Amino acid sequence: MILKVAYDDSSEKFFKDLTILVENNYPLLKIEGFHENKLKERSKAFKLKGGFSARKNPFAVLFDDDNIPVKAFYTEANECVLLDIAKGLDSFIIYKTKNI
Repeated sequence: MILKVAYDDSSEKFFKDLTILVENNYPLLKIEGFHENKLKERSKAFKLKGGFSARKNPFAVLFDDDNIPVKAFYTEANECVLLDIAKGLDSFIIYKTKNI
């Protein structure tokens, strides 16, 4: 699975914290971020947000291995926060911890 995130300068700390959360708790999940204020990533960020009619940053979407969207986390609905994303990931991902 992959978590794609569109963010900007004001939500850069959120993306860093989300990256740490994913790396520490979800080792099989990939995270991909698109910074809206960087030229090379701008079009990807707008394409991600536009595909789901999102307007505000940050915005995150969880995709399965076949690139089918599973869950979108909107800032407009106050869902794009670390706690809600962690709860969403817990409900869709079975393998969570690194230690077996």
